[in-house]
Amino acid sequence: MTAGRQQAQSPACMTSEVEVLRALKLLFEHHKALDKKEVLEKQLQEQSQMKERLAALSAHVTELEEDLDTARKDLLKPEDVNVKLQGDV
Repeated sequence: MTAGRQQAQSPACMTSEVEVLRALKLLFEHHKALDKKEVLEKQLQEQSQMKERLAALSAHVTELEEDLDTARKDLLKPEDVNVKLQGDV
């Protein structure tokens, strides 16, 4: 340490340093809060996109289920005809 540093600091200088440290702490906390806000906004956006994707996939599944039901009914029709024909013979 230098000789100047070893001398006691004046109260005004100490107050100034404390104020600077408080300001830095507030700035850091504000920056940290902004980072959290950005992360939260990004997560909400991703969640919204996932909900839209889920809705689209759900609609597609419903459409496929309807197609499957129609195909099953179409397959059963020839069986009904065969049963009637066999009964006639």
